[in-house]
Amino acid sequence: MAFAPRISILTSLYRAAEYLPQFLDEVQAQTIFDVCELVLVLNDPEDEEEKLAADFQRKYANQVKRLRVSPVETLGASWNRAWQAATAPYLAIWNVDDRRLADSLERQAAALEAHPDWQLCYGDYLLVAHYGDDLGQRRHTPRYSPRFFRRAQPQGGAFWLFRAGLSAELGYFDEQLRVGPDFDYSARLASRGLRMGRVKGILGYFTDAAQGLSTREGAQPSAIDRTAIQLRYGVYDKVRPEHLEVARRYRLDAVLSFGEWQPLETYLPGYARTLHLRRPLWLLGWLRNKARALLRRLGILDGLYALQRRYLKREL
Repeated sequence: MAFAPRISILTSLYRAAEYLPQFLDEVQAQTIFDVCELVLVLNDPEDEEEKLAADFQRKYANQVKRLRVSPVETLGASWNRAWQAATAPYLAIWNVDDRRLADSLERQAAALEAHPDWQLCYGDYLLVAHYGDDLGQRRHTPRYSPRFFRRAQPQGGAFWLFRAGLSAELGYFDEQLRVGPDFDYSARLASRGLRMGRVKGILGYFTDAAQGLSTREGAQPSAIDRTAIQLRYGVYDKVRPEHLEVARRYRLDAVLSFGEWQPLETYLPGYARTLHLRRPLWLLGWLRNKARALLRRLGILDGLYALQRRYLKREL
């Protein structure tokens, strides 16, 4: 009988030999590994990455797919490539430099099965400075709210489990985005009014070491992607003026996937009218940026941000 996975794990690799051995150990340590499929996308791989991935594929021939691409593509393109190759009804995002608790996929799959209206589930995680650390700052993820989630990504993107069939309603990740395709997809899902759900407990450890394909690009590309996404969904009051010119070079009214452009109106009926109604937020954004500049000059902005993260656990 052909192998029929329950979960396909989507992982993009780029200069990942340092993390790959432990990553593969943690994948096979998942409590439901026997029903998991691993789809590896190797971006311009080095010999050691190729060898490690090939050895793992030989060991679990029915459960591993290995896709090689060159030159290096965007994170959104790699995730789309893996998504298209996946065969399970549930898809898990798992970055090679992050770690999951052994029962995390089992808990998330059970949550999606218990809540057929949920399209995606997420949960809390620990932010760690170095790969392998067990102590870090807990990121408390809030209960899902479409109004909040279309303006921000408070759940992060590293520990998702979502339904593969979601592409029929929302399309795929936007391949224009270098490091923020998950934020864009989350905002698209919330803007459509579809449901997400939060799983109790910690799901894993997010490594904030700027080494993976999603983090090594640094703060500037991340800020540019974030600005483009805010422009796309009319979150004008949060737009930072220093990134506006570059962010406007993206095509904001359409999603690029597999070399084709799909207008956002396809997935979000009434999209253009919604943006028009949100234009007054530009004034609020101007006031907000003026206040931020004043607080920075007074030397109290960072302290206010720290209090916001500690007590509100969300961005205003």
